[in-house]
Amino acid sequence: MPDTPNITTVDSHTAGHPTRVVTGGLPQLHGETVADKMDDFAQHHDHLRTFLLHEPRGHAAMVGAVLTESTKADFGAFFLGSYNYLPMCGHATIGLAVTLDHLGLIQSKGRDSFQFDLEVPAGIISVSVRYENEQIISVSFKNVPAFMVAADLMFPDIPASFDLAYGGNWYALVEASSVGVNLSPNGVRHAMDVGSSIKSAINAHIDAGDVPQMMEPIHSVLFHQASREAGQFINRQLVVLAPNKFDRSPCGTGTSARLAQLIEAGEISSGERIVSRNILDVDFMASATPVSDSGNSSKTHYDPVIEGLAHITGTHCFIGSQDDPLADGFLCN
Repeated sequence: MPDTPNITTVDSHTAGHPTRVVTGGLPQLHGETVADKMDDFAQHHDHLRTFLLHEPRGHAAMVGAVLTESTKADFGAFFLGSYNYLPMCGHATIGLAVTLDHLGLIQSKGRDSFQFDLEVPAGIISVSVRYENEQIISVSFKNVPAFMVAADLMFPDIPASFDLAYGGNWYALVEASSVGVNLSPNGVRHAMDVGSSIKSAINAHIDAGDVPQMMEPIHSVLFHQASREAGQFINRQLVVLAPNKFDRSPCGTGTSARLAQLIEAGEISSGERIVSRNILDVDFMASATPVSDSGNSSKTHYDPVIEGLAHITGTHCFIGSQDDPLADGFLCN
């Protein structure tokens, strides 16, 4: 890799999961839309994704967000994963909002809230930042529409039935107890083993055409467990992305997919506000209502609203040099 310029970032965590927002030092990106700019980055600058997110500067769970200009919204951003590019990322959207406030790009003075639109590859996201005494107390966003694809699918090589749903990314949703997954910190290793195996098997079936409703591979497996406390629906969940990667947050796009599943199954009402809880007992609040016009689709689409909070953890200036033997970074499974 040639010497890189100084790449500046602001880091945060949303309910435990990191977001690294790139604020400067990248080459100029070309394209009319944010999706076009993401494609340009992927084709010509992918080494900078691994440089920023992989060890020794990052780790398998690190997520990046690249701020861009937008002709359609107040801001633009696309999301980088340690293995891929994400059309949408909920926890990173919350982290990005807190970062914009930290940089002074949104104004809190004298306001109870600040709203802005964000163009991401999946669409236009409406974001609202709530303040109390000029301090952020929550960030909520109206996600792209979520919808169910199929329910109660079963294959002989997959140990339990599963549902397929979209919430900005594609998910297989699996009842945690049906595969012996414990939704607690000490259950993560087993969950990653089981989840990555299920993900590979499902994607093999999708690739073989065994799931006619699906044309794309799933991104993640979402393990869930439901309960009610004082009349409120509690959705505890863990999202597994890869054999060495899980979402520490309750997951915004995963929660969106789960909302569509819950409403379709009649477990919650349209508009009911639920708690989506991670394995660290940190919560998102979430609700969804049917989209008034789902276009030509026969499936009901839902508008999810996800609310959470992020915290700034640091600012960085990353430097790369050609004589570094690990200049592009590395990951170990």
